[in-house]
Amino acid sequence: MRIIHISDIHLSSANYDEFSRNYIVDLPKVLQEENQKKDIDLIVITGDLVDQGGSSLFEIPGFEAIEDPYQIFEEKFIDPIKAELGFENDRFLFIAGNHDIDESNILWVDEKNMQKEEVAGNIKKLLSLSGDKADRYRARIKRFKDFEERFHKDTLHYKYSINQSTYVYQFNDQIKVGFALINDSWRCSTCRLAEPPNKLLFFGTDQIYNALPDLQGTAMKVILTHHPIESFNEHTEFKRALLTQQYHLHLFGDKHHRDISYHINPIRQCIGLMARAGLNKPDEEVTKWQPGFHIIDIDFEQAIISCITYYRYSYEYGVFAVDSDAAPRDGIDNTPRGLGFAKIVSQPKIDLTKLEEKTFYKP
Repeated sequence: MRIIHISDIHLSSANYDEFSRNYIVDLPKVLQEENQKKDIDLIVITGDLVDQGGSSLFEIPGFEAIEDPYQIFEEKFIDPIKAELGFENDRFLFIAGNHDIDESNILWVDEKNMQKEEVAGNIKKLLSLSGDKADRYRARIKRFKDFEERFHKDTLHYKYSINQSTYVYQFNDQIKVGFALINDSWRCSTCRLAEPPNKLLFFGTDQIYNALPDLQGTAMKVILTHHPIESFNEHTEFKRALLTQQYHLHLFGDKHHRDISYHINPIRQCIGLMARAGLNKPDEEVTKWQPGFHIIDIDFEQAIISCITYYRYSYEYGVFAVDSDAAPRDGIDNTPRGLGFAKIVSQPKIDLTKLEEKTFYKP
């Protein structure tokens, strides 16, 4: 199985010129080249599709009459990739990040009330709210969630939820892969009110557990969040849930640089992969923060990540190149990394048109 992992694109008026002139011209070509080497199954985007709620996109000539920043994102980012690879919507998964929040839709009196509830340990109550109050609390993320629901309305085995959505991908006749798409940014805002300045993020670990019924019968479970575990107030319970509920792979972004983390106890393990910023600041001079993405190859027969291929965007040349800093010398990391699920031995198919009676029939 092959997964393209991109994060933190931050599409905005500040990076759109470089994006449209070079970035989105070369990205589909690189993905097609990799697809020809080995079929790409899914393209996963772990948050921050747009920047600051996408409001600056409306300032770009030609977009003034558009009211939905995700319409721009879909047409300008996703559609060229779909066209190049011949993909449909069911080959893309994405979740919201803190920059997908539209803060103009936050009522600060509601924000204050929510902060009181979460500090009091009532985050589960907030997750389960319905009605007018829930609509007000979730207004900041409504545009993104409307886009997600619209985009995947015809995707088989995709279950949309205002909190955690789920998707079961049929890799082949024998193997299903389950994805938990966690909405970990619904509590994000720049308002701290009376809270400590270093307050960590609440998101509600119930989302991790609530996704599980939809993932039954899958060979591997993948969890998507925007933020790394260390950003969550509930980080201890998050780690515990990953292992006790047998999630095998955690994909995330937010910090704009690549990283690999391991969560292990004596009986289970889960690997975490953080992606570089996908675009953000295309002319970034510091190597650590330069844009890029990586490709994850999974071998089910060995139950491992067999390869991670890293790419970085070269602003000087306006193209993607192998990221040799991530994996000297060719950007390819062939270190086998165990994923903790049972090895799956492929069963050979029998050609029923060529059966011989003397072989398969005994009187």
